[in-house]
Amino acid sequence: MECVKCQGLMLVERHYTTVSKHLHARCLNCGFWFDLVDVLRFFHRVVQNAYDGAKFRDTL
Repeated sequence: MECVKCQGLMLVERHYTTVSKHLHARCLNCGFWFDLVDVLRFFHRVVQNAYDGAKFRDTL
């Protein structure tokens, strides 16, 4: 996976807490990170609404 800021290498990490599990992607070069679960949830809503024929207006 390539970083969107510096084009460095991104590493996928799992963080477990007592309440939930988080999946992050973190750049090894600049430290930029984002939550993969939020990104996947966003694209799932886009695909689902396109399948249903609805217009999708949402932001990450």
